[in-house]
Amino acid sequence: MKIAILIIASLSLLTGCHVQKFEKIIFHTTQCFGTCPSYHLEIDNDKKISLYAETVFSKDRHALFRFDTTKMGYFTGKVADTSFKKLVREFNAVGIGSLNFDGANCCDGSEITIIAYYDGKRKYLKSMFPPAKAGPLIDILYEICGKSKLQRTDKKFYIEDTSQSQYSPGS
Repeated sequence: MKIAILIIASLSLLTGCHVQKFEKIIFHTTQCFGTCPSYHLEIDNDKKISLYAETVFSKDRHALFRFDTTKMGYFTGKVADTSFKKLVREFNAVGIGSLNFDGANCCDGSEITIIAYYDGKRKYLKSMFPPAKAGPLIDILYEICGKSKLQRTDKKFYIEDTSQSQYSPGS
């Protein structure tokens, strides 16, 4: 274990990368004029997931998109080890501390919000058009929202956002 830590630390020094201490990540997406899902996700460093899937679509046998109520609602659980490792790896690869979103919110697209907690810091990022550099991190977060094996819960919860709530527990 000590050897692995030394190797990682050495590689970080050689490449100039700073490995951030992942504490928690919050991910919000908004619906678009099409079939963009609307998710509110929180993952902490204990791999605990809270997900409110507000709007999710599925394609039926006639290639029509319909609300998929089986995937909508409040869910809790743990993220799979492989997904969590991918998340933390990409969290560090993207350089969350230096990552910036432009705040754009025009046009037809899903607005992406990421609130990252790391090294005792909080970073708030929001844009309809995040930089390409953030794409792999966003893809992993979407994958966790859509493919994690979670338990549905009747207990409603709120996931942090700086704007007024886009949803209110109980609505």
